[in-house]
Amino acid sequence: MAFRASDARDVVLPLAQAAYTVMTGATPTLPSGFSSTALIEADPAHLAALPDPHPAAAMAKNTHIFGLMGQDTASRTAFIAFRGSSDVSDWIADFDFVPTQYSPISGFGQVHAGFQDIYDCVRDSVATNLPAAVRGCDQILITGHSLGAALAVLAAPDIARGMPPNTIEPRLTTFGGPRVGLPDFATAFDAAIECCYRVVNFLDIVPLVPPSPYVHVGAAIEVDSGGAVDVGWRHSLAAYHAGLSALIASQT
Repeated sequence: MAFRASDARDVVLPLAQAAYTVMTGATPTLPSGFSSTALIEADPAHLAALPDPHPAAAMAKNTHIFGLMGQDTASRTAFIAFRGSSDVSDWIADFDFVPTQYSPISGFGQVHAGFQDIYDCVRDSVATNLPAAVRGCDQILITGHSLGAALAVLAAPDIARGMPPNTIEPRLTTFGGPRVGLPDFATAFDAAIECCYRVVNFLDIVPLVPPSPYVHVGAAIEVDSGGAVDVGWRHSLAAYHAGLSALIASQT
């Protein structure tokens, strides 16, 4: 499926934003036709067992809600949206993790151990709620911003092969995501998940970490939000909205 900037801005990005809204207990504003079927909740016991410091600690401040799931019955599309941390500075320095084998699928390559730890905290929630989200659907859209984008990447092959109904290949559109795995994982991922777009804003530093040997999956869609040259703005979903709007304007 070809990348459409208007869909990324008007449908997918609001779903990524909704993943932040629900962490406060507020009701999210979803794109027209979309409804939520479940929240994605981290297992408190799993979180408590992680070493300190850990990127998960930044994500779990005051809440165990890591996103939401749902569907649009008209387009027969289920969605899974993961949030990141509310403050990039809380986690961006916590990259002292060696690669580890991607645990959901044997022989699928190596990934960032810290990111996988976070995914392991929410995997049961996703698996439990997936059947309701995909009921009546023939498409699965997965999205996320920042650390949520890393979770989206880790979830996609697992959902395709390890979680019933195992009959729908997910498609991804993420925003400002970090590198998740080593080249062996990227090769396996790109062979298994044909539609994966990473929207990357100019001067956003998060897509540049962790450093080599970590690499990205999928295809990069570059945008330029303009505005302040600082991490807070360039990495924000508001900046990604501005960057996609500029891309749309340049194409008309």
